[in-house]
Amino acid sequence: MTKLLLKVLKQASGIDCSTKDGCDVKRMFYPSSRYKVDFAKDFNSEGWKQFDTNQDAPYFGVWVNPKQFFSLTYCEGDWTLVECHNRERYNREMRCLCDCYSDGVIATVYGDGQKTVIKQDRSEFILD
Repeated sequence: MTKLLLKVLKQASGIDCSTKDGCDVKRMFYPSSRYKVDFAKDFNSEGWKQFDTNQDAPYFGVWVNPKQFFSLTYCEGDWTLVECHNRERYNREMRCLCDCYSDGVIATVYGDGQKTVIKQDRSEFILD
């Protein structure tokens, strides 16, 4: 599904717009759910990773691909693909995503009168 979705987005009628950093943005509407990406057979092999946010739900999700310099967002049927073209632009896009979306909680552990909240390490998305 990821390959098909990307193919459709890339072939969408041209570039919808560009970011101030020169990344290409393509959009399309396809009512679905985030699970089309989460459970795609080629999700991991193509280099995609989930970008956890506090808004994650069946109708919302964000993914990044550090191998191909992409970010992908799904919100209530709207798909947005950002193609960053190089490492520098990709890193700026990742910093923007980190600033825009609050951390999602992976797990909350209770024990010995303490509470530990485990969140995704977003530094793994910034490339050296």
